[in-house]
Amino acid sequence: MASGQSKEEDRTMPGTRKTVVVALAVLIAAGFVYLPSDHGRPAPATADTRRFVLILAGVSGAKESGKFDLEVAARTEARTSACMESHGFQYLPRNPHSVVDVEDASDFSSLDYARGHGFGISVFPHFAPDAPAAKGYIKTLSAASLKSYDAALPGCVESSQRATEKEYGIPEANSEWTRVDGEVQHDERYRAALETWRACAAAAGHPARSRLALITDLRKEYTSVMAALRGGDQVLSQDQLAALAARNPTWQKLHRAEVDAAVATFPCSQAADRTYASTFLQHLDHQG
Repeated sequence: MASGQSKEEDRTMPGTRKTVVVALAVLIAAGFVYLPSDHGRPAPATADTRRFVLILAGVSGAKESGKFDLEVAARTEARTSACMESHGFQYLPRNPHSVVDVEDASDFSSLDYARGHGFGISVFPHFAPDAPAAKGYIKTLSAASLKSYDAALPGCVESSQRATEKEYGIPEANSEWTRVDGEVQHDERYRAALETWRACAAAAGHPARSRLALITDLRKEYTSVMAALRGGDQVLSQDQLAALAARNPTWQKLHRAEVDAAVATFPCSQAADRTYASTFLQHLDHQG
């Protein structure tokens, strides 16, 4: 991918599905995102299937989620390198941190994160730079070879992503999470927890149907602010956008509103998250 993968949709309530995005430059908390594959796995699901189910459910925590993302990124890069080699090209596997930003990815379990980054909507991802040697190799290619290289790379990336999804049981995990989450959403314990969240959030000055609804409204404002900040079709780097945002009163106001909402509703969300996690595990273990 040209600029790393980023989350198109954060897991704003435990269990909110991680949605796939390939090479998007969206400006929200970065991290790997996965597409429920249409292709079945050739072998039974491994421990990584359950591992990812628990990550999707918000049970494992941000640290484990980041670790998983980096593992998948590294495996995908290694496969991409082997694929390009089969086409006669050199491809140095990228540093997983140049593909995934685990440092700034949303962490709904951390009050410090909420105080600094809110929900992670207005975070500008930071990726490690690519190795200079990779760019040096590209410069050695003739025009014809470069054209062939560019033609081969997307296919290698896609096939590598698909193979890694299968290896880590990601299609099964998405399917299993969807099934169990549907049961949790209808469980009276979690429905009661959501009602409690709504009352708590309203008392904190942020009435909303859920944390997801609250974030969705803020994200709509963010999209509008960023469109104005970019000023047309010009392509700006993350650092350039961050510098513009830091000087923009409208962006500053939105960021303060996001942080205020995240901090004010943090205790409400922690209680709801605990109920979701315990209810999810009960349903998962009962029928898994």
